Amino acid sequence: MEKIVISGALAASALAYYAYTSRPRRMPLPPRPPGHWLFGNALEIGAADAFWVKLGEYADVHGPLISIRMLHQYAYIISDPYLVTELFEKRSVNYSDRDENEMSKLTGLDTDVVMLQYGPKLKQYRTMLNRALNNRVSQDYIPLQEQEVKKFMKRLVGEPEKFLDHVRLLAASLAVRLAYGYTIESFDDPIVETAEKWMAGFSDFIQPWSYAVNIIPSLRYLPEWLPIAPFQRRAIELRGVLKELREKPFHYVLEQMTAGTAEESYASKLLQSEGGAPVNEETKEAVMRTAATFYAAGSDTTVSAIQSFFLAMALHPETQVKAQAELATYLGSGPQRIILPKDEEHLPYTSALFKEVLRWHPVIPVVHHRSSKDDDNNVVCGDKRYRIPARSNIMVNVWKISHDSSVYPEPESFLPERFLVDNSPPSPETYVFGFGRSMAEYVQGYTLHGSQCGSVSAIPNPLSVRLSLEMVAGIGYRNISLWLLDAPGKKASERGVSTQETGGEVLRLVSKWGEAIHPWRQW
Repeated sequence: MEKIVISGALAASALAYYAYTSRPRRMPLPPRPPGHWLFGNALEIGAADAFWVKLGEYADVHGPLISIRMLHQYAYIISDPYLVTELFEKRSVNYSDRDENEMSKLTGLDTDVVMLQYGPKLKQYRTMLNRALNNRVSQDYIPLQEQEVKKFMKRLVGEPEKFLDHVRLLAASLAVRLAYGYTIESFDDPIVETAEKWMAGFSDFIQPWSYAVNIIPSLRYLPEWLPIAPFQRRAIELRGVLKELREKPFHYVLEQMTAGTAEESYASKLLQSEGGAPVNEETKEAVMRTAATFYAAGSDTTVSAIQSFFLAMALHPETQVKAQAELATYLGSGPQRIILPKDEEHLPYTSALFKEVLRWHPVIPVVHHRSSKDDDNNVVCGDKRYRIPARSNIMVNVWKISHDSSVYPEPESFLPERFLVDNSPPSPETYVFGFGRSMAEYVQGYTLHGSQCGSVSAIPNPLSVRLSLEMVAGIGYRNISLWLLDAPGKKASERGVSTQETGGEVLRLVSKWGEAIHPWRQW
């Protein structure tokens, strides 16, 4: 009997040992910078002027894959382009979810394509977007895009002191016209006013730590009348704005289609079935929701990119001289026209200049994702392997990637030539708009190309005065304000000059081109 008990105990021990040693090894979490015992890294990150720069400083010390803690929430920050490719392209199924944002749920945005989690509904929306925005169909939109870019250039010539307003109006006009075939002439348009109200709120709450409810989700159950729940009142307000933004321009398209006067647009294309029969209500709802996201996808980030371009041309006039010479040679003595995307292959330096603008100041410094329901124990970074837990917040530091000195030497310098050498570094166009083909990438592509080419070719060279850069939170977590400096450290605001006036002053002081008979006036 005793032998049987001993044999059984030995067998059980052997089985337990085998089970323990054969189970998958639990990998360590990525390193985390030291922080406050209660707040974690929240105090340091919150005090930073630009949190992506602070995250980049953490990466310099702790490596390109780190974790941070904000109170009880953890996030995993990636600054390695090769790891980004591995996770978001090769393992995209595991990393395709959106970052969960409580304010997006309270406003109703979580059911739209911008924040919708991976699943059948998101697949349906992406299929619809691809059907109306693929490379073949997108050629149909070039004429209307060309019209809007020409309007932008005429406004720029007529009132250079309002150039920031002109950039914003261009972005708004293109987004709304592509989505609905609706033409905007000024910011007084009711659709633009509604969209701007929404964007002001969206740009605010989409930041990961902008509202307490985004950090402590249980706060969403507080009633709106409590003084400590201002986010609830803001969410109720924005919910109404979003409803109006979805429905008002969509009903305009339906009315125009009924009257037979609808301009070709994303919505009008998808509201027509192949056989000509009316689409069902489910399809109408999907078209309405996806069309409403064009403004968010293409406006604020487009403005940011074009502002970055103007700043780069002001600070580095020698690059504009080279691009002007290339454009003049290419166009020859023929009629002045808009440069189209198809011209890009004939303009290597100008194309390199645009790439450098996107790298120098990426329009979306941080891209947010969320891992799926399973732990990933095989996240290799360098010679180490880490674990990313299930349902974790993942943040790709695009700014750090585009300023990696091992990939882009002298990253703070503006050097278009870096993209003209053999074995040139990766083009920022592959990652600055997020990962995978997005609406932002398409809506902005032609806008940036046409408006920047026109500005390069026709605006005389800036500038002998100094400029500085101010970063402000926005959809991409920053917009650019231009400041004219009479002397180092002295902002235009200290001289009683607004940012808007300063931008115009930069153009007017240097060029005086508004006084001439400009070819853009003839368009």
